[in-house]
Amino acid sequence: MLEWLQDRLFRQHGIAIWVIKQFDDTTLHLCGKGMAEGTERMSRRRRALARGTFVGPVRIGEHHEVLHSDLFARLPLRDELRLIDEREAEYAGRRYHVSWVPERCWRFQGPLISQPQRNDGKLRFVSHEDVAAIREKTAAPNAQAMPPRTSDGWSLAARDDD
Repeated sequence: MLEWLQDRLFRQHGIAIWVIKQFDDTTLHLCGKGMAEGTERMSRRRRALARGTFVGPVRIGEHHEVLHSDLFARLPLRDELRLIDEREAEYAGRRYHVSWVPERCWRFQGPLISQPQRNDGKLRFVSHEDVAAIREKTAAPNAQAMPPRTSDGWSLAARDDD
């Protein structure tokens, strides 16, 4: 009864979650802590989060930016993921390496890669956009710097060398 009443009174409150941007075999690309929000009852949101079917707004970051849940791979409840230290976490009965996703990558919709970075004498892994496919396309021998353009009636005249 009390849970039902709390759901009715505090419907706008968020549910504490971890925000996982990408999920690899051995690495969690972790954005950090967030809140799953919405207008549904908290009990329904909690069940959707547990099943991995939550769709709605996610509040995340220092500036409490609101992003859509479709941008993220997983949104586990806070007690489902245990952060061991800055580089390791335990999730779903397994241990994973943690790679922290900077704010600029939260909206990125391609694959991420993890690279080591030293900060204040501590080694930590940071996720970056994987642009290898873009580099391959630009390095191809038939790649042109500028795509061909049809003339719109104007053309450059030959320059006189006076």
